[in-house]
Amino acid sequence: MYKVGINFDEISDDLGVAIKTMKECGVQYGELRTVNQKNFVFWTDDEVAAFKQEADAAGIELIAAATPLFKWYVNADDPDVEHDSFGFNPRLDEAGKRQVIERTFAIATALSLPRLRIFSGLGRAENAGAVFAQDSLLEYALELAGKHDIDLFIENEPVCCVHDKKQIVELLANQENPRLKLWLDIANLVELDEEIDDEFLATVADRLGYVHVKDFVMQNGQKVYLPTGEGQIDYPTILARIDKLGLADLIFTVETHAKTDKIGASVTSLKATKELVSALGA
Repeated sequence: MYKVGINFDEISDDLGVAIKTMKECGVQYGELRTVNQKNFVFWTDDEVAAFKQEADAAGIELIAAATPLFKWYVNADDPDVEHDSFGFNPRLDEAGKRQVIERTFAIATALSLPRLRIFSGLGRAENAGAVFAQDSLLEYALELAGKHDIDLFIENEPVCCVHDKKQIVELLANQENPRLKLWLDIANLVELDEEIDDEFLATVADRLGYVHVKDFVMQNGQKVYLPTGEGQIDYPTILARIDKLGLADLIFTVETHAKTDKIGASVTSLKATKELVSALGA
């Protein structure tokens, strides 16, 4: 059966407010990124324990963490790319990158998180999918994923090296470790004028496990985020195509990227997403 959840900080940086809103919306699945504007990868052990206690007490199931792993520059001389960092330094050296990978897995294990979102490096690269597939730090992260029984889900972020359909397929074909899966952001592909068609979905079906839902319109050449169902994305058609894959354990989580009235945008988006998902077969 499909699950619908949301990232806590899309609702509020106050965890209590986020949980209250989720419960009012009948949503029990939470995705973690920041709390009180602090990225979870920088939490102390005490902060990890306090968060877990509050989430458990509220009956919230932690289904994934949206980590900043690999949302960094691969080379020291890579040009700056405008992106959402969520308090994370994208210019770590090799030792710093390994350290944050290790700490992320330690926290994920303490929180019993089964899934971690990752990225593919900031910027552009030739043959990005094939190149990232052989990245030594990706190999290291996948090694830890096996030891900790955690799956890594790569998101197609427009500012990152692997961001379009061709590169996604190339990556998954060249990195066959079953711990590496796809965290499909529908809006990110639509933004690139990519069609999420049956052929593409069939190609990635065996690695697809997580779907981000957000909506937007283009106004005067600028992207403006709106609650789900109020933008330009044809979610009924796209989700129906995904439903045909028969992946009954898929997870759909809401993003709003709202700058104001985050609670209102989240409530509207959750209601619309739940209705969309309820209309599907699983």
